[in-house]
Amino acid sequence: MIAFAVLAALPFVAAHPKVNWYQPRDSPVHELFRRADVDITAANFTAGYPPLYMSPNATNTPQAWIDKLNSITLPSANPVAVQTGTANPKYDVANGTDGSGPDICSFTSGCHTDTDLFHGPDNTFVLTFDDGPSDVSQDLYDFLKQNNINGNATHFMIGTNIVGDPATAKSAFTNGGHMAVHTWSHPYMTTRTNEQVVGELGWTMQIIADVTGGHIPAFWRPPYGDVDNRVRAIAKEVFGLTTVLWNHDTNDWAIGAGGNFTIESVEATMDTWFVGPRSPGILALEHEINNNSLIVFKHEYPGFAANNWTIQSVADAFGMDWYQNAVANGAIASTMSVGDIQTAMFTNQSQTATAGATGASGSAAGNSTASGSGSAGASATAATTKAGSAMGIAAPVAAVVGAAVLAVAF
Repeated sequence: MIAFAVLAALPFVAAHPKVNWYQPRDSPVHELFRRADVDITAANFTAGYPPLYMSPNATNTPQAWIDKLNSITLPSANPVAVQTGTANPKYDVANGTDGSGPDICSFTSGCHTDTDLFHGPDNTFVLTFDDGPSDVSQDLYDFLKQNNINGNATHFMIGTNIVGDPATAKSAFTNGGHMAVHTWSHPYMTTRTNEQVVGELGWTMQIIADVTGGHIPAFWRPPYGDVDNRVRAIAKEVFGLTTVLWNHDTNDWAIGAGGNFTIESVEATMDTWFVGPRSPGILALEHEINNNSLIVFKHEYPGFAANNWTIQSVADAFGMDWYQNAVANGAIASTMSVGDIQTAMFTNQSQTATAGATGASGSAAGNSTASGSGSAGASATAATTKAGSAMGIAAPVAAVVGAAVLAVAF
């Protein structure tokens, strides 16, 4: 049995008179999950989850999630993308094949919307770590605690990795970390069917809730930055998730991956950040995947602290609640209206990035709009793609932030 029993059915959501990309107030996200005591040390702990290292599908996804998916309206001009090799996913549509237009607004094609969290607030370094838990995660959590910033970081975790090491994932939470979603198997999300997108997000929310005593995540970050309007809509309208991107890529994930990045080159780039422009602030892409990424952060953190950057988690930086049913890591607030729209305190997300994107073959000197984050400890099987629902919905305001190079390093 799954640790959170899912409701058998949900009420149909009536259409709003205006286009709405958010979770309706009459269909709270918490109805998709039910609180239960979970023993992460039990021998059968893993039995309640879908297969590892692959995208969940409709056969192993709760019917309530599929019902909710079927009740929403998705963008009509945004089909499932197709990927060849490790190249950026492409779209066979009239407005271009790279998805950079506002109808699709693919971040790997250099486009983000004003509902994405992209820039950090002025003078703020938004501290995030992707791809945990891993063998170095506990060392990272200890370092954060030693420097009194254990409550200042957001951990975007992979569901499959949590299944493999639930104790370390729970440690991130009990250590004071802000828990968020990085999908179940770390795929290119725009290449997944609607049902697979639901499974990737829902099951990761499920297991995070399981190891944290019922805290329902409010934020997610797409692997490789691969997100478009269809995926955004599913994340927000089915699960109430806010999409978090980045305006600075450390490229710590690419160290030792056969490219041009070394510990020294990555640190040299970050050295320029903490003495560089402070408006907008920095929302960085960092990882908790191996000793290289850990060394870089340990070496670079003192520079940001010494230069008086405000170091905050995603939720705190944007003045938002940490979870959909709790303000932070404390008690779950049963009176909160889960699924309500959260408004970011800092809102200049449509501002163009200050430099172009970089990838594994590019310079480490610039900001990155969308690059790879492949050392995830979880790889996905090939996707079965099909066209998404085509019921018509206006796209949110989009900003093109420059050509993006997707670099992959498994």
